[in-house]
Amino acid sequence: MSEEAFRQVDEKHVSNEICHMVWSPRIDLVALANIQGEVILHRLSWQKVWTLAPPGEGETIGGLAWRPDGKVLAVGYKSGQLKLCDVENAEVLHTMTVEGEVTSMTWISQVFTDGAEWTAEPYPEDSSADYLPKLQPLNKSYGTLSKGQQLNLLLVGTNRDELQMFVYGIFHAAVVSISLQDGSQNRRVHSAILSQDLHCLSVVVESTLEMSDDIDYYLLTYDTTLFASRHKELRLLALKYGQIATLMGYLQTTIQQMSEAWEDILMAMDSKLLKFAEDKKKAQSGQSSSVSNDFLELLLFGTPSEELEQFLQHELTEKGLKKLGHSIETSYSNIQKLVVKHLQSVSQALVYHLSELRGMSLWYDKFGVLGLDTTDLQKAVQLAGSFVLNTSQLQQVIDGSIKNFKAFFRWLYVVILRLSNEQPPAELSKMTQHDVNFVAEFLRDNFTQFSPEANNLFGESDSGKKSGFKLEKVGQYLKKENLSSPPDTSNNPWQQYLNASTFHTDSPVLYPVDSNHSLVQLQEQLVELMTTTVFHKPAVVIGQSLHCMCTNHLFTLTRPEDSTPRKPVFCQFTDVERQRCYTVFTADFLPCDKFLVLQQPTDPNRTDTDSGILAVSIGTLASSNPNSSATSDSERCSQHSVLDIAYYDPTSLSLLLQEEGEDGRPVLLQLSMSILNSSKFTKLATTENIASLNHINELDIGNLVSEHSYRHLENMKAHSFAVSGTRKTATVLFSSKRRVRIFLMDAEEEEDEDDEEDITHGEGEIDKSQTESQSEPRAEDSQVMEDVGGDEDKENTSSIYSEDS
Repeated sequence: MSEEAFRQVDEKHVSNEICHMVWSPRIDLVALANIQGEVILHRLSWQKVWTLAPPGEGETIGGLAWRPDGKVLAVGYKSGQLKLCDVENAEVLHTMTVEGEVTSMTWISQVFTDGAEWTAEPYPEDSSADYLPKLQPLNKSYGTLSKGQQLNLLLVGTNRDELQMFVYGIFHAAVVSISLQDGSQNRRVHSAILSQDLHCLSVVVESTLEMSDDIDYYLLTYDTTLFASRHKELRLLALKYGQIATLMGYLQTTIQQMSEAWEDILMAMDSKLLKFAEDKKKAQSGQSSSVSNDFLELLLFGTPSEELEQFLQHELTEKGLKKLGHSIETSYSNIQKLVVKHLQSVSQALVYHLSELRGMSLWYDKFGVLGLDTTDLQKAVQLAGSFVLNTSQLQQVIDGSIKNFKAFFRWLYVVILRLSNEQPPAELSKMTQHDVNFVAEFLRDNFTQFSPEANNLFGESDSGKKSGFKLEKVGQYLKKENLSSPPDTSNNPWQQYLNASTFHTDSPVLYPVDSNHSLVQLQEQLVELMTTTVFHKPAVVIGQSLHCMCTNHLFTLTRPEDSTPRKPVFCQFTDVERQRCYTVFTADFLPCDKFLVLQQPTDPNRTDTDSGILAVSIGTLASSNPNSSATSDSERCSQHSVLDIAYYDPTSLSLLLQEEGEDGRPVLLQLSMSILNSSKFTKLATTENIASLNHINELDIGNLVSEHSYRHLENMKAHSFAVSGTRKTATVLFSSKRRVRIFLMDAEEEEDEDDEEDITHGEGEIDKSQTESQSEPRAEDSQVMEDVGGDEDKENTSSIYSEDS
């Protein structure tokens, strides 16, 4: 045979044992996951692109999956955490969590079987950018969510009897509950595949009984016609989810920056006043005026107490007061800018998109059937509307606080100058009765909490909790507690009108004024509502609508007591042209002497295609030169065992075999699907126990493969492999799991200079000029709301978050 059929291009060592290995479907990149929980991305030349550290100590990986365009890698941890990583720089674009342990991951893309082109009709494209104000960039760039046309779905299996489905990897579209009547307590999804026409879902489940060594494997097939008939609606829901999720992230960052601008605003003043109160407590013998009374006496009579004079001249000082006043004015100015330029804009955008979702939910046949609930969305709209009103209220509070502090500090500045026997400027020394009342109200509102009736002079309430001076009203909106000093709106004519009428109680267009909750509380309520209700119901409703058409018991294994064998291997894929779904598996621990191929129609309405199963063994491999010394009858192997199986392309399966005997050589073999399709499959009923079938047709493919379809791998003991039919590569893992061999599968058809055509030539940068999945230029920061997904046929899908660096 021709040893150049699969040309070896490299052999490399790795630092830790590899547990997962997946080639990119579009770029010459392979993702490796090791037992330390790290994910390492290598080029075909084995140059390292990046390394993703585990999220925590002891975290291990349960699965890897590439987005079909090869630009995003999904990483699933056994803790239940999911990360979507940008292939360019390992940036975590999105993080999710599922219940239980991630046991399998698959990412598929929609394909139309009739060759029709995708169109958004009858739905218009999103035009929210024409109506909403542009969001200004913050410290972190906020870009667009990638555009997509045909759906792609990330399937995540767990050990909690559930399969999770995410549209574009971010929108939770379905929770498929696994139901088996076998009395088992522990079930885990071993693998899952959704047909590319979106009609059929096939799930392999591993089931075990407590106190038993038996392991049962089942194949469950679900009718997912709802996905196929509502794929445009699902795309719109995913778009809206992506837009709202981006807005909520923007909102969170805005509030965080406001809190950072505020949290130190009066810390110096608070600490000084608290020390003043403590000194008064030590100096007095039981009776003394409060801090508030000391300041009021100074305001009304112009004479400070001895303690207050000492405090103003030696603790606060003229220089310190100027610095403090400048700090407060700067902080308020920064908060005001964040409110006007960011907070109001993002909250208005949230109301817009939630209102659109509410309108979509009214169309039950299209969107209501997917789980959108009008009542829940109305609550979300009202809550977002209340948030908008509170941002306007906060703006008014900031304006009032700036005026209050300017008057208070101007008065204190004059007092300190006079106590220092300095002449204050003429423009500052004059105070009208209005100014006096203004300062008196400020002292009353902010200093009375330290009166003996409310707190002791150490700032401790009756409960023993230490509190500080509330010198301003802005910070209360940025805490996770009710407003301590809600604004008085009793004199507002509109509020008086609403209080006197009841017509607005159920009005969908009038938002309630919430004067008790802070912005942080309203934000948390909105996040809770959308997370647990608005965007959770579609996953539950769609999952419950998926009907299990058939359940096949594949086989039962008994764990041996004296060893830990490799579990059976499963490979699932669909043939779009033939509209068939294939499940290829071994029915024994590895290595085993044969594998089985189970085929099913992807469309449950088809009656011309029956489900069937075929057993495949590999005997003596064909040779065109049987008289050569290398292929003599005495040296040729008559039986091969299966080590691993992988989907290569729609026309081929890749097999990793081992010659009979403990020291047999590994064999890398390409099997044409035409050989299997031309064979006679044993028909299966919808609920068939395959293990109990009296007879399954068996096919020996040894003499049916050509000599150019396999290669012996010398001087190695193989464990498993990963292949890519698109890039025509294979990586074989040694049994030690710390060494790999890399092959080009069609090397005889390529020139040497083409071997590295899609490999990056610079450090840390992928050569996009030679790949189909090029990253497009980043979108402008101000354009936050765009489409979601990963259209393989478009180039504008470099990542979920396309950011401007």
